[in-house]
Amino acid sequence: MRIPVLLLAISLLLSQDLPARSELEVDRICGYGTARCRRKCQSQEYRIGRCPNTSACCLKKWSDSLLNYMKH
Repeated sequence: MRIPVLLLAISLLLSQDLPARSELEVDRICGYGTARCRRKCQSQEYRIGRCPNTSACCLKKWSDSLLNYMKH
Protein backbone atom coordinates (compact mmCIF):
# COMPACT_ATOMS: atom_id res chain seq x y z
CA MET A 1 0.00 0.00 0.00
CA ARG A 2 2.92 2.37 0.61
CA ILE A 3 4.37 2.08 -2.89
CA PRO A 4 1.23 3.23 -4.78
CA VAL A 5 0.83 6.18 -2.40
CA LEU A 6 4.49 7.10 -2.83
CA LEU A 7 4.23 6.86 -6.63
CA LEU A 8 1.11 9.02 -6.61
CA ALA A 9 2.82 11.67 -4.48
CA ILE A 10 5.88 11.75 -6.75
CA SER A 11 3.78 12.00 -9.90
CA LEU A 12 1.77 14.89 -8.43
CA LEU A 13 4.95 16.77 -7.52
CA LEU A 14 6.47 16.25 -10.95
CA SER A 15 3.32 17.35 -12.77
CA GLN A 16 3.27 20.78 -11.09
CA ASP A 17 4.94 23.70 -12.84
CA LEU A 18 7.61 24.74 -10.39
CA PRO A 19 7.99 28.51 -9.87
CA ALA A 20 11.78 28.30 -10.07
CA ARG A 21 11.56 26.93 -13.60
CA SER A 22 9.21 29.72 -14.64
CA GLU A 23 11.60 32.30 -13.19
CA LEU A 24 14.43 30.87 -15.29
CA GLU A 25 12.34 31.04 -18.46
CA VAL A 26 11.60 34.75 -18.05
CA ASP A 27 13.95 36.86 -20.18
CA ARG A 28 14.52 34.04 -22.68
CA ILE A 29 14.86 34.83 -26.34
CA CYS A 30 11.70 34.58 -28.46
CA GLY A 31 10.42 35.96 -31.76
CA TYR A 32 13.03 34.11 -33.85
CA GLY A 33 15.83 35.65 -31.80
CA THR A 34 14.61 39.25 -31.98
CA ALA A 35 12.66 39.60 -28.73
CA ARG A 36 12.57 38.59 -25.04
CA CYS A 37 10.08 36.75 -22.83
CA ARG A 38 8.86 39.01 -20.03
CA ARG A 39 6.00 39.02 -17.53
CA LYS A 40 5.03 42.48 -18.81
CA CYS A 41 6.51 44.38 -21.75
CA GLN A 42 8.44 47.53 -20.89
CA SER A 43 7.30 50.95 -22.14
CA GLN A 44 9.78 50.88 -25.04
CA GLU A 45 8.63 47.42 -26.24
CA TYR A 46 5.81 45.95 -28.32
CA ARG A 47 4.11 42.70 -27.40
CA ILE A 48 4.42 40.46 -30.46
CA GLY A 49 3.14 37.17 -29.07
CA ARG A 50 3.42 34.64 -26.27
CA CYS A 51 6.31 32.54 -25.04
CA PRO A 52 5.96 28.81 -24.29
CA ASN A 53 5.75 29.64 -20.56
CA THR A 54 2.79 31.99 -21.35
CA SER A 55 4.82 35.16 -20.71
CA ALA A 56 4.65 37.99 -23.23
CA CYS A 57 7.16 38.04 -26.10
CA CYS A 58 8.38 41.66 -26.19
CA LEU A 59 10.19 43.36 -29.07
CA LYS A 60 12.00 46.69 -28.67
CA LYS A 61 10.45 49.59 -30.55
CA TRP A 62 12.44 50.89 -33.48
CA SER A 63 13.33 54.52 -33.86
CA ASP A 64 12.44 56.11 -37.21
CA SER A 65 15.93 57.57 -37.39
CA LEU A 66 17.39 54.05 -37.30
CA LEU A 67 15.16 52.90 -40.15
CA ASN A 68 15.95 55.91 -42.38
CA TYR A 69 19.71 56.04 -41.88
CA MET A 70 20.44 56.70 -45.58
CA LYS A 71 19.30 60.23 -46.37
CA HIS A 72 19.92 61.84 -49.75
